[in-house]
Amino acid sequence: LAFGFDDAACIHVNKLLKFFLTNVEHCICVSHTNRENLVLRASLDPSHVSVIPNAVDARKFLPDASMRSSPPTVTIVVVSRLTYRKGIDLLVGAIPEICSRHQHVRWLIAGSGPKQLLLEEMVEREKLHERVTLLGAISHDEVRNVLVRGHIFLNTSLTE
Repeated sequence: LAFGFDDAACIHVNKLLKFFLTNVEHCICVSHTNRENLVLRASLDPSHVSVIPNAVDARKFLPDASMRSSPPTVTIVVVSRLTYRKGIDLLVGAIPEICSRHQHVRWLIAGSGPKQLLLEEMVEREKLHERVTLLGAISHDEVRNVLVRGHIFLNTSLTE
């Protein structure tokens, strides 16, 4: 799935990308998906586009057992902008399925965005109030304290 080919506005942006990147010697993307998308959208030579993935200092995000739920409960944490490109539609489909198969799974979701209502509706429809906690927007300083509460971090981004 490549972004930027489905409507007139995207086609216009593709032309702008191609124009602005004409004299650029090299581009760096945060993922292989971003790289492939940029190469296609801007008609770039693939050898002029590299990938340097987002980095995380794992020492700052060591799990904190005192902040986790007790076994057998498993907490899955999602911290994300709640948008299509961050894969929130996938998350909305996956949560009920995972909850139906695994009774001890709980969800902790931080973030806000246009897909927040979709998550809220899913929680209501599937009656998952006891298993899905929606924190809403959190500050950058709060991210670590949310992440260490989980057993699993899930990133559903379509491009990272």
